[in-house]
Amino acid sequence: MNLFTIFIFSELSDALNVTVTPGPVSMCLEGDNITLSCLVSQKKRSSSFLVLRWLYFPTPEDEKLVVRMGMKKAKYFGNYSKYFQQTKFLLWEENDGQIYRLLILNVSMADKGNYTCKVQEIRKHKNKWRASSNGTGSMELR
Repeated sequence: MNLFTIFIFSELSDALNVTVTPGPVSMCLEGDNITLSCLVSQKKRSSSFLVLRWLYFPTPEDEKLVVRMGMKKAKYFGNYSKYFQQTKFLLWEENDGQIYRLLILNVSMADKGNYTCKVQEIRKHKNKWRASSNGTGSMELR
C-alpha cells in the first residue's frame, strides 16, 4: 500500500454517514408543520462531540444558516425573527446524538428550497479542538 492509498483510506474512514428524511423531495401544504430528520448513523468517538448545522438554500447560490447545535445547545440564526411573530424553527436531539430533528412551523411558500444538515465531529488532539470527520445530507421542500 502506498502513501496515497493510505491517505484516501483514512479520509474515507473518517466520513460521517448523514441522511436527511423525508427526502430527497418532500411536499407540504401551506400552514402545516413539517419535521426534517438528520440521521447520523456512524458512531462517534467517546471523547468527541458533534457540531450540527441546518442550512437553508432558497436558491442554489443563497445559503442561510438556520440553526447550529454544539454541546447540546441550539442557537438560531437568520432574519427569521424579523419576519415571524413567533418561533419558526425548533431543533432537538434524539437517541444520544444519532437523530437531530428540525421542526418548521407554519410552512409558507417562502420556506421552499433545499435544506442541508452538515455534521462535524470535534475532538481534542494535543490540547486543541479539531474536526476529525464530516458528513452532509440534503432534501428539497416544495
